[in-house]
Amino acid sequence: MRTVVRSVAAVTMVGAALAGCSSGGGKSGPGVPEKGTIVLQDNGDHPQQLVKFKDAEYVKVAGLPDKAAEQRIAQAFHAPLDWTVRWLGATLDADRRNQCKGKSSIVQTKVRLGLGGPDIVSATNAIIMIPCYESEEALPTVPVTVDVKAGKALTAPDVLTDKTLSDPKALWDALSGPKDDWKQCELADIQRKDFLPGKQDGPVETPPSAGLFFDKQGLNLLWSTIGTDCSSFTFTAPYAKLKDIVKPDVLSRLQTAATAK
Repeated sequence: MRTVVRSVAAVTMVGAALAGCSSGGGKSGPGVPEKGTIVLQDNGDHPQQLVKFKDAEYVKVAGLPDKAAEQRIAQAFHAPLDWTVRWLGATLDADRRNQCKGKSSIVQTKVRLGLGGPDIVSATNAIIMIPCYESEEALPTVPVTVDVKAGKALTAPDVLTDKTLSDPKALWDALSGPKDDWKQCELADIQRKDFLPGKQDGPVETPPSAGLFFDKQGLNLLWSTIGTDCSSFTFTAPYAKLKDIVKPDVLSRLQTAATAK
C-alpha cells in the first residue's frame, strides 16, 4: 500500500451526520490517489456549534476492496474532528455565544503520520483552535491507529496486554521522555482509566488522556488533555522493549508495518 501525504480539499461524509453541519463544498481533486494512505482536508462549516474547519487534516485509507471497512476506517480517522465539533458545541454556553456574536471558532488539525500500512495505519491529529470567545484552553492531540484488515480502530485494550492495562508500571518503566517534568506537575501514575475515553470537566466524553501512536521506531505514548499547564507529554519506547507489554500478535504486526516500504 502506498502512503501519500498531501493536502486536498474534500467533502467529509462523517461530519455530515452532525447536527448543524454543512459541507465545506470541497471535492477530492484529480490528483488524489485512488489507493493508499492519504491526508485530506476538511473545510466544513458547523454553524449550530459555531465551528468552522480551515484546512483541517485527516487520514483516509483509500481503495480497499471492502467498502464497508473503508468507511469504518474513515470514520475512525475523522473522529477527532467530529469530537471537536461536539465538544465546542456542548461547551458553548450563553456567555461564550454572546462573545462570538455569530462568528465561528476556527479549527485546524495537523496530521502526523506514523505507520502507513498496509496492515496497520497510525496517525496523530493535533487540534488547533482560534476561539471566537475568550479562552486560553488548548485542545488535545488525538492518536488513531487502525487495523486495515479488520476495518476498525485499535483501542488500548486491543493493543496492550491485560496485565499492562491493569498495572501500567512495566510500560512506564519502558518509556523514555520528560519524566522529571511529569513529576514536577504532580500528575498521578498512569492508570487503566487513562487509556479509555472519559469525561474531563465537561459535558461530552473526551478522548483517552493517554493515547497510543506507532511509528517506525516504536510506541509513542501521548499524554494530551484539555487545558493549559501540564496537559501535553510525549514518551517513547522502541519495539524491542514492548515484549509482554503489547499483545504478541499485535506487536508482530506493528513491527511488520514498521519495516514496510
